Amino acid sequence: MHDHSGEVFPAAVTAVPLLLAIVRHGHPAAGATALGLLDDALAFATHDASTRVATPYAEAVPICCALADRVRGGAGLLAASGAEGGRLLADADGHWRFDVEEAVAEGDGALAFGALAGRWPGGGTSVAAELHRPGRAVSLVQAVLHHPPEDGHPDACLRLPAVLPDGLAPPAVLFPARCAPGARQP
Repeated sequence: MHDHSGEVFPAAVTAVPLLLAIVRHGHPAAGATALGLLDDALAFATHDASTRVATPYAEAVPICCALADRVRGGAGLLAASGAEGGRLLADADGHWRFDVEEAVAEGDGALAFGALAGRWPGGGTSVAAELHRPGRAVSLVQAVLHHPPEDGHPDACLRLPAVLPDGLAPPAVLFPARCAPGARQP
């Protein structure tokens, strides 16, 4: 992060495990500062020239979504860190990720079965998404949560009109389109 301009740089994603270690093992004041830095990283805009990072699951992930994944990795610690940790987890959950495990044709589109990390906005409403496949990312006008996760398991199903199942073959991953460069979260 760049304090004077309020911008987030790709290195913030790498810093998340270090900041979580400070929360876990550091002095309480240092832990509170680390939580504040994590909160700022999710809230600030990305630097114009560096809006995406490579991750193990996709090549060009919006920085905020990569940060959110790393933050969710410390869910147990953050849940035990009081109200600030809970708010941080809630903010991270708004940057959902859907990993496609299988896709089948359905009507004029496809059903994608896989794992949802984070929280789908507005229940089963339709949202714009960004579909990532090796070497490319494409915008989707509509993705609908067809079957939500149940009982704490991430398994879910999305309905994707006008998308062929071949375009969803694993390792396809979807992210909120609102997080794409030029469409920052509120």
